Amino acid sequence: MVTPKSPVFATGKREKNKLANRAAILSAASKCFLKHGYDAVTIGDVVRDSGLAAGTFYNYFTDKDTLFKAVLEARINEVNESMHAVRMQSPSVEGFLYGAFHALFSKIATDPSFFRLILRNETAVRTLFEDTVIGIPMRTLKEDFNEAIARGVFPPIDVELLAASCYGIGFELGRILAYTKKPDAEATARFATKLMTSGITGFGIARTASASKRKKGEVPIRGSLP
Repeated sequence: MVTPKSPVFATGKREKNKLANRAAILSAASKCFLKHGYDAVTIGDVVRDSGLAAGTFYNYFTDKDTLFKAVLEARINEVNESMHAVRMQSPSVEGFLYGAFHALFSKIATDPSFFRLILRNETAVRTLFEDTVIGIPMRTLKEDFNEAIARGVFPPIDVELLAASCYGIGFELGRILAYTKKPDAEATARFATKLMTSGITGFGIARTASASKRKKGEVPIRGSLP
C-alpha cells in the first residue's frame, strides 16, 4: 500500500515537482525570449519570471543556450513528426504537399506565439542550431522527398532545390500567418500547394493524382483554388 510516507509516494512527488519546475522555467524562458530577444535575456530574467529559486535553474539547464534549445526542440519536433507522418502516407504530390503545409500552418494559426518567438530570434536560431534544431526538419524533408521519388509520387528532381523551395515557402507564409489577426491555415496550405504543384508539373508529373491513387477524402488541388 502506498502511503504519503512511503518511498514510492515520495519519489512520485519529487518527479512531479521536477516536471513542474522544468515547465515553469521553459514557460518563463519562452516569454522572455519572445519579449526581449535571445541576446538581451539573462538567466536571471528567466529565474525571476519563473518564480523559482536561483539555484534551481542549474538543476535543469547548464546555460542559456541549452535552455533556448529546449524551448525550441519540443514543439519543432512535434510539428516535424506530424508533417513527416502525412508525407509518408500520401500517394500523390498534392496530398504530400498539402498535408505537410496544413500541419505546419494549423500549428502556427493555433499557437502563433511560438512561431513569433522563432522570428523574433531568427538570427540566434540559425546561428546556434542550424545543424540540430532547425536542421532536423530540413533533413527529414529531404529524406521524405527521396522516398516519395522512389515510390513514383514525384518525378526525378533535384531534392536539394525542391526541399529548399518547400521550406522557404512554408517559412515565409508562416511568417505572415503568425501576425495575421484571423489566420486561415487551410487557404494558406492550398495556396502553397498550388504554387509548388504548378512548378513541379514542369518536371513531368500530372497536377493531380489519378482516382485510383488518391486516398478517400483527399482533395485534389485544381486551378480554381485560391
